Amino acid sequence: MGTLANILGVSFLTFISRVLGLLRDILIFSAFGTTEINSAFLFAFSVPNLFRRLLGEGALTSALIPVFVDEYRKNGKEEAFCLLNKVASRLIVILLLVVCGGILICLLGMESEWFNSRWRLSFAFSAILMPYMFFICLGALFAAVLNIFGKFLLHAGNGIWLNFAMIGALIIGYFYPESWRIYWLCVGVLVGGVIQMFSLWGGLKRMGWKFHFNWERDQRVHEIQRLFFPGAAGASTIQVNVVVSRALAHSVNDAAVSVLYLANRLIELPLGLFVTAISTVIFPRLSQLEVDSQKSLLRKEFNRGMFLMLVVIFPATLGILSLDRTILNLLFLWGNFTEKDMALVLPVLRVFLIALPFYAVSSHLLRGYHCKKNTIWPMTISIIHFAINTLLALSFMFWLESIGIALANLLSVIIQTILLYIGLQKLYEEFHIEIWTTRFRNIAVASIIMAITVCVSDHILSLYLSGKKHGIISVCTNIPLGVLLYFGLLYIFEGRKRLHDLEIIWQRFVKKIKKSKAH
Repeated sequence: MGTLANILGVSFLTFISRVLGLLRDILIFSAFGTTEINSAFLFAFSVPNLFRRLLGEGALTSALIPVFVDEYRKNGKEEAFCLLNKVASRLIVILLLVVCGGILICLLGMESEWFNSRWRLSFAFSAILMPYMFFICLGALFAAVLNIFGKFLLHAGNGIWLNFAMIGALIIGYFYPESWRIYWLCVGVLVGGVIQMFSLWGGLKRMGWKFHFNWERDQRVHEIQRLFFPGAAGASTIQVNVVVSRALAHSVNDAAVSVLYLANRLIELPLGLFVTAISTVIFPRLSQLEVDSQKSLLRKEFNRGMFLMLVVIFPATLGILSLDRTILNLLFLWGNFTEKDMALVLPVLRVFLIALPFYAVSSHLLRGYHCKKNTIWPMTISIIHFAINTLLALSFMFWLESIGIALANLLSVIIQTILLYIGLQKLYEEFHIEIWTTRFRNIAVASIIMAITVCVSDHILSLYLSGKKHGIISVCTNIPLGVLLYFGLLYIFEGRKRLHDLEIIWQRFVKKIKKSKAH
């Protein structure tokens, strides 16, 4: 299956997962609004995700993939799986220690009089959710290996299980007293994590892998450790930014964490739908080309990934900005989520949307460094990013509250993207980005025309319709209108000849789908 075909397959499953995640968040905010309980749960839920980035899909994955690919190419699948056992054994021991230590710290925090009720609730929920960290970090390791063998879809659809488990827990919770619902939600998280890990474990077993505890040291393990520690500092800094932002927000008021979470979740739909899909598919391919020393193909594949990312993320950003109030009204104005809550979320969402293209570009630039096994420069830039974000957040939060924290995120990610781009261009000539001129201008112009058209159309509909009826009709008409207009303009600007390579890959994807259906 070709690059674009894999991206489309991963995007489809990611889309299903994100839609279910959106439904999950609608139910959460309908049940709890932007209350102290919801903010405490959401903050607690971010802690396992910090370690997932540190010990799972972030640093460890980036360190493992180039070394694993090299081992597999030189010594075959059996030796590569032996290397996986050595890495998994170490990860299991580390995770057990971290989970036990984390639970102990949370229990002490619950009893401490130094913290207010909001923080004590967060400690209580964190203690319950700590084991989730064990499952998702191991699952991320297994997913990285499956991606190397081209089994992208199993990983892409894995998030669906978590969302199903959490939605099911919320539904069950509605039959119990209101004070019990949040604990049912915590149970749903744990059940989802167990299913996620064992589904990926099963995928590897079907490929012939058998887990054996192996603590032996060798040169490959040492190489992964050498790449991991600076990579861990870089990857953890990114997620630490999120946790620190939420911790600062937790100190502002009861609603701030919930507001930041919801705004961030709404931008994760386009970010996860295509950016994550591209990174999932492109990174193993970049690593393989680097191992084979195919610099011209490496450059072409890197630029293709950047173009495919921008061709979707830029119009998605402007499109959501055009319909932000309508989308929020339609999706979240239910139950305990009120007009007052929506007024708090809207300005934060707009700041995050402006940051969205920078998050996408920086994510792709990082893959260029990682396939070269360079984790020092990204780590340095991540530390700078963290420092700037924290200082700006502390400066803005007292007079702009959650908007100030979002603004700090925006300014710091812009600086991070610029530094990553400059460093990559200076260090590696094969990563020279070729699409910033004509092709980027085409994307920008088509996106702006589309956004203005959608904004005007939504305003006209609001003159005749209101409430949920306006939201349903506007979303169902303006989103298809925007997609058709944007890609139509892009086709005109780019020309058939410029898009011919994408058409060929699309045709191959359709043939693959037909063959799979026939079987």
